[in-house]
Amino acid sequence: MNLLSELSTQVLIGVERRQPTLPAAPGALGELLIEVSNSTPAAETQVLRAAGVIGICALAGYQPSPADEAAMTVCPAETRRIPTHRSLISALRHIFEDGPERLRVEALRRLADAGYCVPPRLLLGLLQHGQRNSALRPFMAQAVGQRGRWLASLNPEWRYLAPSADDPPDPQIWETGTLEQRRHFIAWTRRRDPAQARTLLSAAMGEMDARERARLLETMRMGLSADDEDVIESLLRDRSKDVRQIAADLLAMLPDSRYVQRMIERLAPGLKNERKLLRRKLTLEPPEQFGADWKPDALEESRAQSEPLGDRAWWLYQIARAIPPAWWEQQTGLSAAELIEWAKGSDWSLALLRAWHEALLRERNTAWAEALLDQLPIKKWDIDLYELIAVLPAPRREAYWLHLLEQYSKQFSHGDLLTRIASSLPLDSPMLSPDFARRALQIIKDNLTQDFARWDYALRTSLPELICLFPAEIFAEATAGWPIDEANDRPYVAEMVARVLAVIKHRQTLIQHLA
Repeated sequence: MNLLSELSTQVLIGVERRQPTLPAAPGALGELLIEVSNSTPAAETQVLRAAGVIGICALAGYQPSPADEAAMTVCPAETRRIPTHRSLISALRHIFEDGPERLRVEALRRLADAGYCVPPRLLLGLLQHGQRNSALRPFMAQAVGQRGRWLASLNPEWRYLAPSADDPPDPQIWETGTLEQRRHFIAWTRRRDPAQARTLLSAAMGEMDARERARLLETMRMGLSADDEDVIESLLRDRSKDVRQIAADLLAMLPDSRYVQRMIERLAPGLKNERKLLRRKLTLEPPEQFGADWKPDALEESRAQSEPLGDRAWWLYQIARAIPPAWWEQQTGLSAAELIEWAKGSDWSLALLRAWHEALLRERNTAWAEALLDQLPIKKWDIDLYELIAVLPAPRREAYWLHLLEQYSKQFSHGDLLTRIASSLPLDSPMLSPDFARRALQIIKDNLTQDFARWDYALRTSLPELICLFPAEIFAEATAGWPIDEANDRPYVAEMVARVLAVIKHRQTLIQHLA
């Protein structure tokens, strides 16, 4: 129901030609519209006042539904403080309307941590932004306060907003809620009582469609343990390929699971570590046929047309990716670096390297990640370098990033490099080190006047995004020394610097009022 459109249609030909009938609405809004009509004799004034009432309600997110109106509850009293300082409210408005996503996250987290909530006038825009961008939603629950959660309960498009992670959800949600609400319920339960969550999931799996089963099964990654093995094993025979693959991935996260042991039994007979003369030689022969008992373990006999691996390499890859990297070291006596070097010279190099890559990402194995990085590039394998770097500890990760910024600025724009760096980090990533921030800024400033940087338009958005991860102690350095005069034939430089300075100013305001 759009009351404002209804009113606009009535007065389109002019109130002097036709007396308007103010739109009706149930509840308190309807009573107020009747009061406006009875207390205002002039038709023009009636229309303007009614439009004002409806407009204010619309800004608050009011969208009446006749079916729900009788059950509408009053907004609970706010339990958090509401910001009143003008500079903070102004900064929040700019951040939520036009700020980098990381800056929105920082604002929401600082508000929540300091006991504040989003000012009411900014709630509508924030809820709409959360509707478009699901990545922001986990950070909104506390900061929107009671009013934000109340508004979200009235608008079906905003019901993605789950209760605070600390608030127990309504048990009825598990039976009647949306998929997102049920996911939140089972995740909340999983954090506090893994056994209960496991029982609920197991009992309900047969009643869900494939998308629901896959989405909810993902929640078992939290607190995954050997106690979950039997339930997950049963899902290896699920009707959905996606569910079977998620179940296999979860079982691969349990190094002592029966699933992992079956994979080892299929691969181990072909792995030989033999002594020849004075040397030991490691060899591998994958199975020559697809086993009759493999399909129930979510292994696929046929490969996709686009898959470059041959049949035996394809089977090897599927088996090996479920085996922990530590097993290879224990079985062969070789280090990660030595195994990767051996694999590069074997007949099965691509299958092994792809499998190990998946396994190390699953485990966040820093030793294997660094060993693989040291061997790059590898022919015929297009690996995501930034995904691999993200596994490393912060000092090593930043060292790799600086190397890329220093050595590859002519092959890849700084804007693209910074975009990849930022996208490899979660939105709530810890701050980068001051040393990295200073060096990265200096490299970018030095190169802005170079010819190869002339068309680096991506820097306009990627650098402000990364500035959100720079510690406050380098703000003064980040605002000075930009070569705007030397790059006056490149308007994007001035625009980029303006965005950087705006981000720093807004972050300073957040720190000042919400530290």
